[in-house]
Amino acid sequence: MKKRFVIVSLCLWLGSAFPCGCPAQSLQEKIGAVVANHRCRVGLVIENADGSERAAIAPHDDFPMQSVYKFPIALAVLEKVDRGELSLKELIAVSRSELRPGTWSPLREKYPAGKTVRIPLADIVRMTISESDNNGCDILLRLAGGPEKVTAWLRRHGIEHMTVATTERAMHGDWNIQFRNRSTPDAATRLLRLFQEKKLLKPRTQAFLWSAMKNSTVSPERFRSGLPRGTPLIHKTGTSLAFHRRQGMTLNDIGIVILPDGKPVFISVFVFRSKEPKALAEKMIASVARTAWRHFTRTAGNGQKE
Repeated sequence: MKKRFVIVSLCLWLGSAFPCGCPAQSLQEKIGAVVANHRCRVGLVIENADGSERAAIAPHDDFPMQSVYKFPIALAVLEKVDRGELSLKELIAVSRSELRPGTWSPLREKYPAGKTVRIPLADIVRMTISESDNNGCDILLRLAGGPEKVTAWLRRHGIEHMTVATTERAMHGDWNIQFRNRSTPDAATRLLRLFQEKKLLKPRTQAFLWSAMKNSTVSPERFRSGLPRGTPLIHKTGTSLAFHRRQGMTLNDIGIVILPDGKPVFISVFVFRSKEPKALAEKMIASVARTAWRHFTRTAGNGQKE
């Protein structure tokens, strides 16, 4: 028994003194293992700050955005604030018909009285992003000049494969309409990068939207639950469960994860036609974020990235 113990100890020492020459597993391989064998269609792109490391699955395929599209809508409206056409303090006249029932809308609950209510633009943007308010989204689309104006804004900023085409009101009740509001994972990640690099908004509106996305409480079972407590996450989710029994679920999350060294990691994950339990699909999304975070933060004893 003693001889066997000595041999095992020697082998362990040799292993640490002369590390295996096998190459470290790439980020692509790690992420591929996370999403394998799930009953859904997955598209994703992960990039580090300087773009030197990347993992991608179906990066140029179109996926329905669902509420992810509230992010470019908010950007387009806030550019109007930057140009002086709107103000975050401005009271926006909102008719009772715009605060429609039967949809997720904390705004409707906060402003319940009167045929017309006046709501600060800051409240509309914040609740549309932080709480994913559907009525707020359609109000912002009106202020932006309609879906086609938001798509034109995206094209002006070089985002070619993200399209905003219709309202939340139109998407409710018809499975096929969701395909009109679409993005590739690559385009979503590019938009996140432009936002993080402060190339889209002025400092005040940049900070406002950054805070709204950082404080989002929606779908914490996705990226949020995969990251260490306290990790800064600036993100927007999107979900469709309405037709899940026939067509499968849509579960999305795109965001900027801030590493302990202050550098960003950009992650866009689109899950479409998921035929497995929602909790299982969301666990996969969380695992993608966790795997990326560990890949970019954990180092081996020899100082090399694992």
